Order: sequence, then C-alpha cells, then structure tokens
Amino acid sequence: MNSLPLNPLKIVLYRLMKLKIWHKMIVGISIPSLIAVLGAILTYGYVNDVKEKQSFVQFADDMKENVLEIRRNEKNFLHYRNIDQIETIKNAITSFLDLTGKVSLETANQVGIEEINPLKESIQRYSELVNELGKNFQKEIKITGRVRKEGEKLENIVLSNKLAKEISTSFVLRLRLLETNYMLLHNDKSQLELSKTLSQISNVTPFCYDCSPYINSIHDLITVYRHSDNLAKSLQDNGDSIEEVTKTISDREREQISAYISMTQRRLLIGLFLLCILGPLFVYKTASYIAAPIKRLAEIARKIADGDINLRAPLKEHDETFSLAVSFNTMLDNLQQTQQSLNESLELVKEKQAQLVESEKRASMGFLVSGIAHELNNPLNNISLRAEIVSEEIKAFPNERIKNYVKDIVNQSKRAHKIINNLLDFARTRKSSDMEKQDIVRITEDSLNLVTNQFAINNIKIIKHLPDIPFNVYGNRSKLEQILVSIINNAFQAMAGTGTLT
Repeated sequence: MNSLPLNPLKIVLYRLMKLKIWHKMIVGISIPSLIAVLGAILTYGYVNDVKEKQSFVQFADDMKENVLEIRRNEKNFLHYRNIDQIETIKNAITSFLDLTGKVSLETANQVGIEEINPLKESIQRYSELVNELGKNFQKEIKITGRVRKEGEKLENIVLSNKLAKEISTSFVLRLRLLETNYMLLHNDKSQLELSKTLSQISNVTPFCYDCSPYINSIHDLITVYRHSDNLAKSLQDNGDSIEEVTKTISDREREQISAYISMTQRRLLIGLFLLCILGPLFVYKTASYIAAPIKRLAEIARKIADGDINLRAPLKEHDETFSLAVSFNTMLDNLQQTQQSLNESLELVKEKQAQLVESEKRASMGFLVSGIAHELNNPLNNISLRAEIVSEEIKAFPNERIKNYVKDIVNQSKRAHKIINNLLDFARTRKSSDMEKQDIVRITEDSLNLVTNQFAINNIKIIKHLPDIPFNVYGNRSKLEQILVSIINNAFQAMAGTGTLT
C-alpha cells in the first residue's frame, strides 16, 4: 500500500521535535546566523557589482570628457584658425584613443563594443579632417598674403593713373575694405559684396591685365575659404556625432547603474525585511519547541499539586524532556501506588481506631452498667426484703411500722427510678451531635452520679468541689459526659484499692 506524501514542513517539524534541546538551540542560532551571513555575502557581491559598474560609468564619463576636450579645442581652432591648436587637438585625440585602446573586453562589451569600434573610426576620420583643415588653413595664409600683395600692387597702379579713370582710388580702397571684411567675417554677405565689386572691374575694363592677378587671388581666396567652411562643417558634424555617441553611452551607463543600485536597494530591503521577520519568527518557533514540553510538565505539576495525580506527562519530544517526562510519570506511578497504599493503611487505622473506640466505649459502658446494676440492685433488694417482711409479718407489726416499711419501699423505688432516668438521659444525649449551651456543673454532677456506686463498692471516697451557680459552655452534652466519664474511669483505674478522689 503506497503511503501518502508528507508535507515537507511537517517532516522538518517532526525532525526538529526529535532533536535534543542543545541541538535545537544550535539550529535556532545557526539558521538566523546563516541568513545574516548569506545576506552579508550577497551585499558584498552587490557592492562589488556596483564598483564594477561604477568603473563602466567612469570609463564612459572619461570618453565623454575627452570628446568635450576635443570639441573645446576644435572651437578654438575654428575660431582663431591657429595652426598651433592642431597639436592640442591631436593630443586630446591621442588621449581618447589610448583610453579606448586600453579598455578591457568586459568593459567594452558592457559599454557597447558595437558603439566603441565605430566611435574609434569616427575619431580617426575626425583626426583626418583636422589635418586636412590645418593644411587648408595654411593654404589660406598663403593665399591671404598673395591677395594682400596683389591688392597693394593694384593700389600702386591706380595711384600711377595707369588704369581706366572708372577705377579710381576710392573704388580700389573700397575693394580693399571689402577684401578685409571678407577675410575677417568669412560669411556669404561679405563674399557676395566682394564678388559684386570685382565684377565691376571686369565690366569697366574687360581686358585689364594689371587687375587680373588680384582678381584671381580673390577667387582663389573665396575657393579656399569655401573649402575650409566645408571641412569645418564636416568636422563639426563628425564631432557632434562623436559627442552624441559618448553622451548616449555615459547617460545609459548612469541609468543602468542607477537602476542597478535601486534594484540592489530593493533586494537589500527585502532581505532585511525577511531577516527581521523570519529570524525572530524562527527563533520564537525554536524557543517554543524548547519551552513547550517544559511548560506542559510545569502545568501538569501544578495540577498534580492541586490533587489530580491521575495526569501523566505526554511523551512527544525525543529530547532531554523525554527522559524527564518518563521519570516524572514513573514518580507519579510510584506516588499513586504510595497514596493508594497509604489510603489502605488509613482505612485500616480508621477501622482499628473505630474498634478501639468501640472497645473503650464498651469498657466504659460496662463500667457504667456495672455501677448502675449495683445501684439498682440495692434498692431492689431493699424493696424485695421489705415486701417479703410486709407480706409475712403484716399482721404482727403495728400500723406505724408498716407505714415505715411502705415508705422505705417507695423511697427505694424512687431511687431505682432516678437511676434508670439518669441512664436514659445519658443514652439519649449520646444520640445528639448539636452544639448547645450546656451547664458544665450539672453535667459533672450527673456524670459523678452515674459512677458513684462503683466508687462506693471499691471504698473510694469522692469529694466534690462544685460551684452552686451554673457555669454555661457551648458544646455537645453527650460528648462532654463521655469525656467526664472517661476521665473519672481513668482515675478509678489509676487508683489501686481505696482512696479519695477529689
């Protein structure tokens, strides 16, 4: 027959109940400690993960800062068109390439190797554009010098009046001013004004050979400026793309580490909550399993102290309390047997005591009846004697003498009647157990009257010192008489032969 599967929790609890108290304490302390150690290990792992992810963020931030440094040098380079600034840009590019070249594969994979490799290519292209733009700037310097030189020649030709009169000195000076503006501004407006003015020279003197070198140099300047502008735009676009990529990587890594820290905080809070709940709960449960059998034994001991010795300690756990419960139950069995034996002994003692009391009562009653019988015998003998005398000699005696005999018979009859009444009173009062107001003097007198004849037979004189007034006490008359008769009887038995009882 297949057994039903047991609940794993019940199996654990059953095995826990079979453990010794010391083992339960070890389990109760070890499991919360293991939970705390596990939490510490997980926390340490989380901290290491945070440090590792922080290094990823640091790498992304370093890339971003290097790109920003390149862009700052780029702006200075484009603004001042200083060839020396190229070296600064190259140094910043070299720093960026060194940073990305030394990065570990793990960091590259975490940050995004699919973005770092294109980023390196973009930086290489950016470096090429910088070099090309630098060369073009050098070309600008040469052409600018040639434009200025040809402009000065044109001014000298105008001053020597070798050109047409339409090309005046003021016209040339205005042309030189537009040339200077174009060199400074590099915008479409200044270039358009300069080109328009140059076209006027061609319209006035189509075959001005002295003007051609200046016009050609201006055209070359416009061409090189346009090429520089195109290169600068390509450089800026490439820089914007690089900056956007590094910014995206940096922001993404920051978001990831922020999300990881938030997740770690939640996990730590959950772990701390579970530790604060499950730890004390497990300790409480373990303490309950340890204290439960002790409490049961204490409760059973309390009930036994109240008188219920039929209880027995349950044998559930198999720890130290098991042997204690067995010893406790054995002690209760022995105690119950002892109590049973004691009860039997008490019953036997009570039976013997009752027999002894009954024997004493019989002895007292025998003593009392003996005295009463003797007391009754005397008046009855006198009555019998007087009656016989009266019956035999009634005719021989005078009337007065007969009256005395009859009077004596009556007195003796009253005496016997009184003795019988006293005996009846004694027997009647023994049947009552009520506590009432009693005259101890009268009870003492009646008790003495019951035994007076017995003392007289044995020549024992009784001297009574009783008060004339009643002395009342609360008690049972029969028991008081029994006590007094027993005392008098004990005194009689203690007196061997004649004597005086006071």
